[in-house]
Amino acid sequence: MMQIFVTGLNHNTAPIAVRERASFTREQLPEALSRLREKFDEGVILSTCNRTEIYTLTDSPGQASSHILSLISDFHGLDTNILEGHSYSLEGADAARNLFRVSSGLDSMILGESQILGQVRTALSAAAYARTVHSVMLQLFHTAIGTGRRVREETDVSRSSLSVSYAAVKLAESFLGSVSRLKVLLVGAGESGTLVAQALRSSGVRDITIANRTPERSAEMAEELGGKTVPFSELEHAVSQADICIAATDASEPLLSRATVASAVDSRPEGSLFLFDLSVPRNIAPEAGNVKGVNLFNIDDLSAIAAQNLRGRQAAAGDAEVIVEAEVAQFMSWLDTLEATPVIKAMRLQADEIRRRELDRALRDIKGLSEADITKLEAMTRSIVNRMLHGPTTTLKDRIGEDFLEAAREMFLRPGDVA
Repeated sequence: MMQIFVTGLNHNTAPIAVRERASFTREQLPEALSRLREKFDEGVILSTCNRTEIYTLTDSPGQASSHILSLISDFHGLDTNILEGHSYSLEGADAARNLFRVSSGLDSMILGESQILGQVRTALSAAAYARTVHSVMLQLFHTAIGTGRRVREETDVSRSSLSVSYAAVKLAESFLGSVSRLKVLLVGAGESGTLVAQALRSSGVRDITIANRTPERSAEMAEELGGKTVPFSELEHAVSQADICIAATDASEPLLSRATVASAVDSRPEGSLFLFDLSVPRNIAPEAGNVKGVNLFNIDDLSAIAAQNLRGRQAAAGDAEVIVEAEVAQFMSWLDTLEATPVIKAMRLQADEIRRRELDRALRDIKGLSEADITKLEAMTRSIVNRMLHGPTTTLKDRIGEDFLEAAREMFLRPGDVA
């Protein structure tokens, strides 16, 4: 029987050094989904700074896990053994629950952070464009998105919760004190970069410089924030002028090497340089943290702030878990009904064939019946079959289970029929 299946790794099972090598950029998704389609009828790739998860439909979980890990390994040139040591696989209701918790912000490093819901939508859109989602995956992800919205609207799990961007600012404040008078360089003007800039503005920062590969986007963002722009080609000089540099792009290679950072520090005024790399894959070479006067942090360094955020929101998280469980039960009930439909259809077809055959035999033996009489007999026999099948049909829908459904398949599906 086909079932929901997921294999992946996240911030709880893998360090950033592994996650960044297994992640897929937006530009890589079409090719990755195309390869996924070679093995599975349906599939979605959810890749964020905290996780890479591949959701599929399969009737062979062991094989599915192997195929998915091989896809990630082959695509990125990774040793499969490394992935196996940090990955997990879930099937059926557990796989659905995992996705619903993810979309609700319950499995994020920062409990309740809202950016993940948009990332789930983006993953679904990419899969829809690549034609790797049909009825089951569409329903799964639409339900996940709906669950995320419910959790945010009906619980306090996201109210006043920290975003990753605000957590980054708090981390900077814990080392530098007030950041309001400091000079900030933001590398990247995408969604994450925009959120960081807004968080910095809320913390009183007024001197913000934006460096982005697309000058038009830098200009738009600078106008919104009252900041200024710098050409990407002058990135090293811009780093030397900043007190805080936050990198948040989707570049697949480091934008700031150790040598670049060291050179920037040599030519900057006195004072330490705070570097925060929000990106996965990382935009700042890890070795840059060894340069004297540099404090380098990445997304995994938010764990202490994440723990503090979690302690204050345990009750809200419990309310959210109740919603998730209700949505999982409803989705699995829908999926069970979908699984039962071919069996119910085959059962009714078989019963109707018997009804029609026996009625035709009776009509050959009974002479002199009018058309009206034949119509009445037709209606009567249909009614008898419908009444007899009502109970079994309801039972199949209400008490569906693997053993129960398999027994029904054997009774009513002929060889070659598709269930």
